[in-house]
Amino acid sequence: MIEKLSKICETIENIDLKNYNTFRFDCNAFAMIKPCNEKELIDAINLIKENNYKYFVIGNGSNIILPDYYNGIIVNLEKFNKYEIKDDVLNVESGCMLNKIATEISYKGYKGLEFASGIPGTIGGSVVGNAGAFNSSISEVLLNIKVYDGKSIKELFNKELKFEYRNSMLKNNKNIIVLSCKFKLSKSNVEDIKKIILENTKKRISSQDLTHPSNGSVFRNPSGYSAGKLIDDLGLKNYKIGGAYISPKHANFIVSDGTAKSSDVIKLINKVKREVKKHYNIDLVLEQEIIK
Repeated sequence: MIEKLSKICETIENIDLKNYNTFRFDCNAFAMIKPCNEKELIDAINLIKENNYKYFVIGNGSNIILPDYYNGIIVNLEKFNKYEIKDDVLNVESGCMLNKIATEISYKGYKGLEFASGIPGTIGGSVVGNAGAFNSSISEVLLNIKVYDGKSIKELFNKELKFEYRNSMLKNNKNIIVLSCKFKLSKSNVEDIKKIILENTKKRISSQDLTHPSNGSVFRNPSGYSAGKLIDDLGLKNYKIGGAYISPKHANFIVSDGTAKSSDVIKLINKVKREVKKHYNIDLVLEQEIIK
């Protein structure tokens, strides 16, 4: 299997995933592939399916909780990293980092994605989860996307993706792989955009724990509530299981002391959910994805 995959695209067997997840878990996978174009991706996916291997697409690993060992193929689209702007429309491949693209185009005088300059995910993953910050979401500027649905390459428009708060129909459809996305931008004053980015950066630094490994926000905010405040009001800041603990700076962040395992994080997630349900009768919804 590995030999056949290697003939299609770059393939790494028994790969250490520590640098492929922002929790920096010590974990491994059977293999990872890094296709560099659509043909390689489709040929590789077809081969994986024919041989009954499980797989999932990884972005920056900033919104997933990996197991100690993943007995399948990880599809890494980091080589899908090109973009262009034409007639105020950004056409960007899914493997590009959102924060990098958002900053670059903002500094070129394009307004639309400046809110995302600090979001550490890929374009594809950010669209799947409708990433957002500072009361803005990626769905607000998205026009359409190009995907591979397991059978063919097709275009899907914004309304077809059924966007919700930190969610889309793509999140529950693992057969669809985002290849590229188009966003509607507008020209604006560069200094004005830089000022917005600077203000947002200051807010992020002052309110979020950015010094320890984490996946960012753990739970979606329930309607009318702040997940972080609910957790904080229960006195759970600094609550620790193994090497994972609730950040003393932001209660909706679970961070690692450098030794955390995925099982520590999952136990802590379940602890928080139980306590919030018990005291507020609110079912917190996990913003991150647990990979099994």
